[in-house]
Amino acid sequence: MAWLQAFVAILFFGISIFAQSQYQTVFERPKHLGIFHHPIRRVAVVGAGPAGLQAAAKLIEHNFTVRLFERAPHPGGNWLYSEETPVRESYPDKPAGLSIDEIPARLPAKLYHNEGDDGLTLDHRWTEHWRPRPVWYNLFTNSPKVSTELPDVPYNPETPWVLSHHTIQRHVRSYASHHCLNSNDHCPTTPSAARVASYSTRVVKVEKDEETHTWVLTLRRLERLRESNRILEEWWTETFDAVVITSGTYAAAHVPEIEGIVDWSKVKEGGRYSMYHSQSYRHPEPYVGKTVLIVGASISASEIARDISPFAHRIIVSVRPPQVRRGSRQRSLSRFPNITEFVPEIASFEPLESRTDGIHNGKIHLMNGSILQGIDEIILATGYQSYSLYPPDSTRRRPENTSWTGHYVPDPTLAYTIGRPWTMGRYQSYGFARVWQGTARLPPPEWIDDGSEGPDRGTGSYFLDMWLGEALFRRYITWLNAASLEHGGRFIGPPPIENLELLKYYTMVHLLNDTMRPEGIGLESVTMLSGQLRDGDPWDALTDEGSDW
Repeated sequence: MAWLQAFVAILFFGISIFAQSQYQTVFERPKHLGIFHHPIRRVAVVGAGPAGLQAAAKLIEHNFTVRLFERAPHPGGNWLYSEETPVRESYPDKPAGLSIDEIPARLPAKLYHNEGDDGLTLDHRWTEHWRPRPVWYNLFTNSPKVSTELPDVPYNPETPWVLSHHTIQRHVRSYASHHCLNSNDHCPTTPSAARVASYSTRVVKVEKDEETHTWVLTLRRLERLRESNRILEEWWTETFDAVVITSGTYAAAHVPEIEGIVDWSKVKEGGRYSMYHSQSYRHPEPYVGKTVLIVGASISASEIARDISPFAHRIIVSVRPPQVRRGSRQRSLSRFPNITEFVPEIASFEPLESRTDGIHNGKIHLMNGSILQGIDEIILATGYQSYSLYPPDSTRRRPENTSWTGHYVPDPTLAYTIGRPWTMGRYQSYGFARVWQGTARLPPPEWIDDGSEGPDRGTGSYFLDMWLGEALFRRYITWLNAASLEHGGRFIGPPPIENLELLKYYTMVHLLNDTMRPEGIGLESVTMLSGQLRDGDPWDALTDEGSDW
């Protein structure tokens, strides 16, 4: 045993020397990074999904004054189910953000709305404001509970591996309550203190005040006044030293540009539109005996097809060539029910003779020259638009020059969450707190998103490989533990090895359809049999939520 103790001592000494020599150079940075104009004390977190809740909880733990803003009435992000459906999508697409012209000239401001004011119903105002999420009643996650779990509130061991959205929603709300961040919580408990969380509150604009070096948020909150059957609309601003944007990628439904689609979008039958985006899908029962065309072949398309297959007479799916070849798309294609008929991309919709008799007799021209007829309803599973609160007028959820830590390189008092919050959120939130607390140095700015794959994905190929791979876990761990060595603080480790082992078993089960196979004993990647299609990491290989339809 003596030789083993000596070996461990020598190894630890070598690691220490290596760490000192590496960290003193690797983590040196230009002076403007991490040197703030004034101490960071007040932080705004935009979004109360899994990412935003973790960021708010960790910042509170590090003694920041935090305000959490969420446009929905409750926490959950995209896992907040509601029978309400979003305001109908625009045909054709329009910008995803709120027009700045709608902001009152003088703030703060209060407005009261009655039914029918400006030609709008109260339900329309309400759903336009909080935008009900694209979650249907029978939705199950395509990732196992071992990689879809928030810290502090573990699932019951008997919980099934494949999770219903109802289970996930309760899980997220349990996390919010555990950290006093739920919609009915008052945190802190001092009556005079402002609530941390402000629900039904939309962040309309984020601006940097160059004189005070602070961030100014323009906020809009709606409240339904049941006793008077009105809606109260409130506008105001709040100022912060730093901001975390965790609002996700599903900003607004995307409608593709196809000849004739605008005309077809106006057709109703029995008071129901014959064409609509998948964001409005909730239940399969209305599809009894119908012929349904689903446009798109990604996750929502395949899972909705599975949901309606016991009811629909016929399911047809229009598939276009993918923009990026990914294993997750191949898995989606493999999950369509056996009754699915696949057809090529749509070239055009032929003009209709009437908008009152449905679309059953209408003709749909496909790219291969063939024609579809006899369609009762069309579901557009065509993804979502993305936009950024800052910089203004950006069509990306986050700007290109963002560090892999999530900090905005020109001004690291602004940060974005990147990657899956279930797996990376706890590390990234700790990084935000450490940097703004002054107990961690930002890494060099060379490692940023180069945007080489365009605005739709929002990630360069090098960045994407690093983000999806286990390498990013190691990078975060090394960075944060180096900060703890220098400034004190707790050390962190990777996800428990047993979790990765469980994920391997789950992945094996879901790869037995022969469309994909595991590579290597460690399941470092998931690769198609052709060897041409790769997802970089088992934690994310089955959970891609990209916009490529």
